Amino acid sequence: MDGVDIAEIKTDGQKIFALGQTASKSFTPVEVQQLKLARGKWPGAQEVELAAKTVEEKHLALLRENSRHAIIGFHGQTLAHDPKQGKTHQAGNGVHLANELSRTVVWDFRTMDMRNGGEGAPLAPFYHFALAKHLDIKEVCAFINIGGITNITVVDPQCEIPEEDGALSAFDIGPGNFLIDSFCQLHKNLPFDRDGNFASNGKIDQNEVASFLTRDFFKLKGPRSFDIHDFTTSFDSFLQTGFENAVATLTEFTIQAIIKTLEQLDPKPRTIILCGGGTKNTYLVKRLVHLSDVEMKTADEWGLNAQYLEAQAFGFLAARVINHLPISAPSTTGCKFPTHGGQISYSL
Repeated sequence: MDGVDIAEIKTDGQKIFALGQTASKSFTPVEVQQLKLARGKWPGAQEVELAAKTVEEKHLALLRENSRHAIIGFHGQTLAHDPKQGKTHQAGNGVHLANELSRTVVWDFRTMDMRNGGEGAPLAPFYHFALAKHLDIKEVCAFINIGGITNITVVDPQCEIPEEDGALSAFDIGPGNFLIDSFCQLHKNLPFDRDGNFASNGKIDQNEVASFLTRDFFKLKGPRSFDIHDFTTSFDSFLQTGFENAVATLTEFTIQAIIKTLEQLDPKPRTIILCGGGTKNTYLVKRLVHLSDVEMKTADEWGLNAQYLEAQAFGFLAARVINHLPISAPSTTGCKFPTHGGQISYSL
Protein backbone atom coordinates (compact mmCIF):
# COMPACT_ATOMS: atom_id res chain seq x y z
CA MET A 1 0.00 0.00 0.00
CA ASP A 2 2.95 2.34 -0.49
CA GLY A 3 1.99 3.39 -4.01
CA VAL A 4 1.71 2.46 -7.68
CA ASP A 5 4.58 1.16 -9.82
CA ILE A 6 4.51 0.99 -13.61
CA ALA A 7 7.12 -0.67 -15.79
CA GLU A 8 7.48 -0.98 -19.54
CA ILE A 9 8.27 -4.37 -21.07
CA LYS A 10 8.59 -5.39 -24.72
CA THR A 11 7.37 -8.98 -25.00
CA ASP A 12 5.16 -11.40 -26.87
CA GLY A 13 4.28 -13.13 -23.58
CA GLN A 14 6.92 -15.78 -24.18
CA LYS A 15 10.25 -14.00 -24.62
CA ILE A 16 11.43 -10.78 -23.01
CA PHE A 17 12.86 -8.52 -25.71
CA ALA A 18 13.52 -5.41 -23.64
CA LEU A 19 12.79 -3.83 -20.26
CA GLY A 20 11.95 -0.14 -20.57
CA GLN A 21 11.11 2.87 -18.46
CA THR A 22 9.71 2.73 -14.95
CA ALA A 23 7.83 5.18 -12.75
CA SER A 24 6.16 5.31 -9.35
CA LYS A 25 3.64 7.45 -7.51
CA SER A 26 3.19 7.16 -3.76
CA PHE A 27 -0.14 7.09 -1.99
CA THR A 28 -0.68 10.03 0.36
CA PRO A 29 -1.23 9.28 4.08
CA VAL A 30 -4.97 9.97 3.56
CA GLU A 31 -5.11 7.55 0.62
CA VAL A 32 -3.25 4.87 2.60
CA GLN A 33 -5.84 5.24 5.36
CA GLN A 34 -8.66 4.84 2.81
CA LEU A 35 -7.10 1.61 1.56
CA LYS A 36 -6.58 0.28 5.07
CA LEU A 37 -10.23 0.90 5.95
CA ALA A 38 -11.24 -1.16 2.90
CA ARG A 39 -8.83 -4.03 3.56
CA GLY A 40 -10.63 -7.31 4.18
CA LYS A 41 -13.92 -5.95 2.80
CA TRP A 42 -15.71 -7.06 -0.36
CA PRO A 43 -17.47 -5.18 -3.21
CA GLY A 44 -20.61 -3.42 -2.04
CA ALA A 45 -19.01 -1.87 1.02
CA GLN A 46 -18.70 1.91 0.87
CA GLU A 47 -15.05 1.70 1.91
CA VAL A 48 -14.33 -0.51 -1.10
CA GLU A 49 -15.91 1.97 -3.50
CA LEU A 50 -13.77 4.81 -2.12
CA ALA A 51 -10.65 2.67 -2.27
CA ALA A 52 -11.35 1.74 -5.90
CA LYS A 53 -11.59 5.42 -6.87
CA THR A 54 -8.29 6.11 -5.13
CA VAL A 55 -6.58 3.23 -6.94
CA GLU A 56 -7.99 4.22 -10.33
CA GLU A 57 -7.08 7.89 -10.02
CA LYS A 58 -3.53 7.13 -8.89
CA HIS A 59 -3.02 4.78 -11.84
CA LEU A 60 -4.55 7.25 -14.29
CA ALA A 61 -2.31 10.08 -13.10
CA LEU A 62 0.78 7.95 -13.65
CA LEU A 63 -0.27 6.32 -16.91
CA ARG A 64 -1.22 9.60 -18.58
CA GLU A 65 2.42 10.62 -18.27
CA ASN A 66 3.97 7.39 -19.58
CA SER A 67 3.93 4.74 -22.33
CA ARG A 68 1.17 6.30 -24.40
CA HIS A 69 1.03 3.52 -26.98
CA ALA A 70 1.37 0.49 -24.73
CA ILE A 71 -1.21 -2.10 -23.80
CA ILE A 72 -1.73 -1.90 -20.04
CA GLY A 73 -1.67 -4.83 -17.66
CA PHE A 74 -3.63 -3.53 -14.67
CA HIS A 75 -3.62 -5.60 -11.50
CA GLY A 76 -5.39 -3.22 -9.12
CA GLN A 77 -5.11 -3.28 -5.32
CA THR A 78 -5.87 -6.53 -3.53
CA LEU A 79 -8.26 -5.81 -0.67
CA ALA A 80 -9.45 -9.33 0.15
CA HIS A 81 -8.28 -12.81 -0.81
CA ASP A 82 -9.98 -15.97 0.43
CA PRO A 83 -8.94 -18.99 -1.66
CA LYS A 84 -10.79 -21.41 0.63
CA GLN A 85 -14.03 -19.77 -0.48
CA GLY A 86 -12.79 -19.24 -4.05
CA LYS A 87 -12.99 -15.46 -3.68
CA THR A 88 -10.59 -12.62 -4.38
CA HIS A 89 -11.02 -8.91 -4.97
CA GLN A 90 -8.71 -6.32 -6.48
CA ALA A 91 -9.96 -2.73 -6.33
CA GLY A 92 -9.98 -0.88 -9.63
CA ASN A 93 -11.99 -1.22 -12.85
CA GLY A 94 -10.11 -1.88 -16.09
CA VAL A 95 -13.04 -0.71 -18.21
CA HIS A 96 -12.84 2.73 -16.57
CA LEU A 97 -9.09 2.95 -17.22
CA ALA A 98 -9.48 1.87 -20.85
CA ASN A 99 -12.11 4.54 -21.50
CA GLU A 100 -10.24 7.30 -19.68
CA LEU A 101 -6.93 6.55 -21.41
CA SER A 102 -8.29 5.43 -24.82
CA ARG A 103 -6.07 2.37 -24.57
CA THR A 104 -6.42 -1.39 -24.26
CA VAL A 105 -6.36 -2.63 -20.66
CA VAL A 106 -5.97 -6.23 -19.54
CA TRP A 107 -7.14 -6.82 -15.97
CA ASP A 108 -8.92 -9.19 -13.55
CA PHE A 109 -6.10 -11.72 -13.77
CA ARG A 110 -7.08 -13.94 -10.84
CA THR A 111 -10.80 -14.76 -11.16
CA MET A 112 -10.64 -17.46 -13.85
CA ASP A 113 -7.84 -19.30 -12.07
CA MET A 114 -9.96 -19.52 -8.93
CA ARG A 115 -12.96 -20.73 -10.94
CA ASN A 116 -10.72 -23.54 -12.17
CA GLY A 117 -9.86 -24.58 -8.64
CA GLY A 118 -6.71 -22.49 -8.24
CA GLU A 119 -5.57 -20.27 -5.37
CA GLY A 120 -5.51 -17.21 -7.66
CA ALA A 121 -1.92 -16.61 -6.57
CA PRO A 122 0.96 -16.30 -7.07
CA LEU A 123 0.76 -15.13 -10.69
CA ALA A 124 4.33 -13.91 -11.24
CA PRO A 125 5.82 -17.43 -11.83
CA PHE A 126 5.22 -17.43 -15.60
CA TYR A 127 7.20 -14.17 -15.76
CA HIS A 128 9.92 -15.64 -13.55
CA PHE A 129 10.23 -18.52 -16.04
CA ALA A 130 10.77 -16.06 -18.91
CA LEU A 131 13.14 -14.01 -16.76
CA ALA A 132 15.33 -17.04 -15.98
CA LYS A 133 15.65 -17.64 -19.73
CA HIS A 134 16.31 -13.93 -20.33
CA LEU A 135 19.14 -14.04 -17.76
CA ASP A 136 20.50 -17.17 -19.48
CA ILE A 137 20.33 -19.24 -16.30
CA LYS A 138 20.87 -22.91 -17.15
CA GLU A 139 20.28 -24.72 -13.85
CA VAL A 140 17.32 -24.86 -11.47
CA CYS A 141 16.90 -21.48 -9.79
CA ALA A 142 14.39 -19.76 -7.53
CA PHE A 143 12.90 -16.29 -7.28
CA ILE A 144 11.95 -15.24 -3.75
CA ASN A 145 9.71 -12.19 -3.66
CA ILE A 146 9.57 -10.47 -0.27
CA GLY A 147 6.55 -8.19 -0.34
CA GLY A 148 3.83 -7.99 2.31
CA ILE A 149 3.85 -11.77 1.97
CA THR A 150 6.87 -13.80 0.81
CA ASN A 151 6.45 -16.16 -2.13
CA ILE A 152 8.79 -18.40 -4.09
CA THR A 153 9.01 -19.64 -7.67
CA VAL A 154 11.31 -22.55 -8.49
CA VAL A 155 12.21 -22.59 -12.20
CA ASP A 156 13.74 -25.29 -14.37
CA PRO A 157 14.94 -23.25 -17.38
CA GLN A 158 15.65 -26.42 -19.36
CA CYS A 159 11.89 -26.76 -19.93
CA GLU A 160 10.40 -25.22 -23.06
CA ILE A 161 7.21 -23.59 -21.74
CA PRO A 162 6.07 -22.57 -18.24
CA GLU A 163 3.00 -24.83 -18.16
CA GLU A 164 5.15 -27.91 -18.90
CA ASP A 165 5.35 -30.49 -16.11
CA GLY A 166 8.38 -29.75 -13.95
CA ALA A 167 8.95 -26.24 -15.34
CA LEU A 168 7.64 -24.40 -12.29
CA SER A 169 6.76 -24.82 -8.65
CA ALA A 170 5.38 -21.84 -6.79
CA PHE A 171 3.67 -20.99 -3.52
CA ASP A 172 3.48 -18.42 -0.72
CA ILE A 173 6.08 -19.00 1.99
CA GLY A 174 4.82 -16.86 4.85
CA PRO A 175 5.01 -13.28 6.11
CA GLY A 176 7.24 -10.81 4.33
CA ASN A 177 7.26 -7.16 5.39
CA PHE A 178 3.71 -6.99 6.70
CA LEU A 179 4.29 -7.83 10.37
CA ILE A 180 7.44 -5.69 10.58
CA ASP A 181 5.78 -2.71 8.93
CA SER A 182 2.62 -3.01 11.02
CA PHE A 183 4.61 -3.07 14.26
CA CYS A 184 6.68 -0.03 13.25
CA GLN A 185 3.53 1.86 12.29
CA LEU A 186 1.78 0.92 15.53
CA HIS A 187 4.56 1.84 17.94
CA LYS A 188 6.74 4.42 16.15
CA ASN A 189 4.38 5.83 13.51
CA LEU A 190 6.99 4.82 10.92
CA PRO A 191 6.07 3.00 7.69
CA PHE A 192 8.87 0.40 7.96
CA ASP A 193 12.21 -0.48 9.52
CA ARG A 194 14.58 1.42 7.20
CA ASP A 195 17.57 -0.76 6.24
CA GLY A 196 16.65 -3.06 9.13
CA ASN A 197 18.26 -0.64 11.59
CA PHE A 198 15.89 -1.50 14.45
CA ALA A 199 16.19 -5.24 13.86
CA SER A 200 19.98 -5.10 13.69
CA ASN A 201 20.09 -3.53 17.16
CA GLY A 202 17.62 -5.96 18.72
CA LYS A 203 17.85 -9.42 20.24
CA ILE A 204 15.89 -12.23 18.60
CA ASP A 205 13.51 -14.21 20.82
CA GLN A 206 14.28 -17.68 19.46
CA ASN A 207 11.43 -19.27 21.46
CA GLU A 208 8.90 -16.99 19.74
CA VAL A 209 10.42 -17.83 16.35
CA ALA A 210 10.31 -21.58 17.02
CA SER A 211 6.68 -21.29 18.15
CA PHE A 212 5.75 -19.24 15.07
CA LEU A 213 7.22 -21.86 12.72
CA THR A 214 4.93 -24.55 14.18
CA ARG A 215 1.77 -22.72 13.07
CA ASP A 216 -0.66 -24.70 10.95
CA PHE A 217 -0.26 -22.63 7.77
CA PHE A 218 3.37 -23.76 7.42
CA LYS A 219 2.13 -27.36 7.25
CA LEU A 220 0.05 -26.71 4.13
CA LYS A 221 1.53 -28.19 0.98
CA GLY A 222 2.02 -25.98 -2.06
CA PRO A 223 0.54 -24.57 -4.13
CA ARG A 224 -0.76 -22.36 -1.33
CA SER A 225 -1.54 -18.68 -0.98
CA PHE A 226 -2.05 -16.47 2.04
CA ASP A 227 -3.80 -13.28 2.96
CA ILE A 228 -2.01 -10.89 5.32
CA HIS A 229 -4.71 -11.62 7.90
CA ASP A 230 -3.44 -15.21 8.09
CA PHE A 231 -0.42 -13.83 9.96
CA THR A 232 -2.18 -11.33 12.16
CA THR A 233 -0.84 -11.92 15.62
CA SER A 234 -1.05 -10.22 18.98
CA PHE A 235 2.00 -8.06 19.55
CA ASP A 236 1.41 -8.00 23.31
CA SER A 237 4.06 -10.63 24.04
CA PHE A 238 6.68 -8.52 22.25
CA LEU A 239 6.00 -5.30 24.14
CA GLN A 240 7.76 -6.58 27.24
CA THR A 241 10.97 -7.31 25.32
CA GLY A 242 11.49 -3.78 23.97
CA PHE A 243 10.78 -2.29 20.56
CA GLU A 244 14.05 -3.24 18.81
CA ASN A 245 13.93 -6.78 20.17
CA ALA A 246 10.37 -7.16 18.89
CA VAL A 247 11.31 -5.93 15.40
CA ALA A 248 14.31 -8.28 15.35
CA THR A 249 12.02 -11.19 16.25
CA LEU A 250 9.37 -10.28 13.65
CA THR A 251 12.10 -9.98 11.02
CA GLU A 252 13.38 -13.40 12.02
CA PHE A 253 9.90 -14.83 11.39
CA THR A 254 10.31 -13.85 7.72
CA ILE A 255 13.92 -15.05 7.51
CA GLN A 256 13.41 -18.45 9.12
CA ALA A 257 10.26 -19.17 7.11
CA ILE A 258 12.38 -18.70 3.96
CA ILE A 259 15.28 -20.82 5.27
CA LYS A 260 12.91 -23.61 6.36
CA THR A 261 11.31 -23.62 2.91
CA LEU A 262 14.66 -23.80 1.12
CA GLU A 263 15.69 -26.78 3.24
CA GLN A 264 12.58 -28.67 2.13
CA LEU A 265 12.85 -28.02 -1.61
CA ASP A 266 13.50 -30.88 -3.99
CA PRO A 267 15.11 -30.32 -6.44
CA LYS A 268 17.21 -27.75 -4.63
CA PRO A 269 17.88 -24.57 -6.63
CA ARG A 270 21.48 -23.65 -7.39
CA THR A 271 20.74 -19.92 -7.45
CA ILE A 272 18.32 -17.70 -5.53
CA ILE A 273 17.21 -14.30 -6.85
CA LEU A 274 15.71 -12.04 -4.18
CA CYS A 275 13.18 -9.43 -5.24
CA GLY A 276 10.42 -7.25 -3.81
CA GLY A 277 10.46 -4.42 -1.29
CA GLY A 278 12.09 -6.61 1.34
CA THR A 279 15.38 -6.42 -0.58
CA LYS A 280 15.71 -2.82 0.65
CA ASN A 281 16.05 -4.18 4.20
CA THR A 282 19.82 -4.68 4.20
CA TYR A 283 19.82 -6.46 7.56
CA LEU A 284 17.25 -8.99 6.35
CA VAL A 285 19.14 -9.66 3.10
CA LYS A 286 22.54 -10.01 4.79
CA ARG A 287 21.14 -12.43 7.35
CA LEU A 288 19.43 -14.50 4.67
CA VAL A 289 22.65 -14.72 2.65
CA HIS A 290 24.56 -15.68 5.80
CA LEU A 291 22.14 -18.46 6.77
CA SER A 292 21.55 -19.92 3.30
CA ASP A 293 23.76 -22.62 1.78
CA VAL A 294 22.62 -21.60 -1.73
CA GLU A 295 24.05 -18.72 -3.78
CA MET A 296 21.72 -15.80 -3.10
CA LYS A 297 21.73 -12.38 -4.79
CA THR A 298 19.21 -9.58 -5.15
CA ALA A 299 17.56 -8.86 -8.49
CA ASP A 300 19.51 -5.59 -8.56
CA GLU A 301 22.75 -7.56 -8.44
CA TRP A 302 21.53 -9.38 -11.55
CA GLY A 303 21.12 -6.04 -13.34
CA LEU A 304 17.36 -5.94 -12.77
CA ASN A 305 15.29 -3.54 -10.68
CA ALA A 306 13.78 -5.45 -7.75
CA GLN A 307 11.11 -2.81 -7.17
CA TYR A 308 9.58 -3.19 -10.62
CA LEU A 309 9.56 -6.95 -11.22
CA GLU A 310 5.91 -7.26 -10.17
CA ALA A 311 4.86 -4.44 -12.51
CA GLN A 312 6.83 -6.02 -15.36
CA ALA A 313 5.17 -9.35 -14.57
CA PHE A 314 1.67 -8.02 -15.18
CA GLY A 315 2.76 -6.35 -18.41
CA PHE A 316 4.12 -9.75 -19.44
CA LEU A 317 0.88 -11.50 -18.41
CA ALA A 318 -1.15 -8.92 -20.36
CA ALA A 319 0.78 -9.94 -23.48
CA ARG A 320 0.01 -13.61 -22.74
CA VAL A 321 -3.70 -12.83 -22.38
CA ILE A 322 -3.72 -10.89 -25.66
CA ASN A 323 -1.92 -13.79 -27.39
CA HIS A 324 -4.28 -16.45 -25.93
CA LEU A 325 -1.64 -18.07 -23.72
CA PRO A 326 -2.29 -19.47 -20.21
CA ILE A 327 -1.16 -17.40 -17.22
CA SER A 328 -1.29 -20.08 -14.50
CA ALA A 329 -0.83 -23.83 -14.17
CA PRO A 330 -1.49 -26.59 -11.61
CA SER A 331 2.10 -26.30 -10.35
CA THR A 332 1.80 -22.57 -9.64
CA THR A 333 -1.71 -22.01 -8.26
CA GLY A 334 -3.21 -25.49 -7.98
CA CYS A 335 -5.71 -24.90 -10.77
CA LYS A 336 -7.04 -28.03 -12.48
CA PHE A 337 -5.36 -27.26 -15.82
CA PRO A 338 -3.35 -24.43 -17.43
CA THR A 339 -5.70 -21.48 -17.25
CA HIS A 340 -6.33 -18.57 -19.58
CA GLY A 341 -7.33 -15.63 -17.39
CA GLY A 342 -7.75 -11.89 -17.57
CA GLN A 343 -10.33 -9.57 -19.13
CA ILE A 344 -9.50 -7.39 -22.13
CA SER A 345 -11.16 -3.96 -22.21
CA TYR A 346 -10.92 -1.81 -25.31
CA SER A 347 -11.59 1.93 -25.22
CA LEU A 348 -14.91 3.21 -26.52
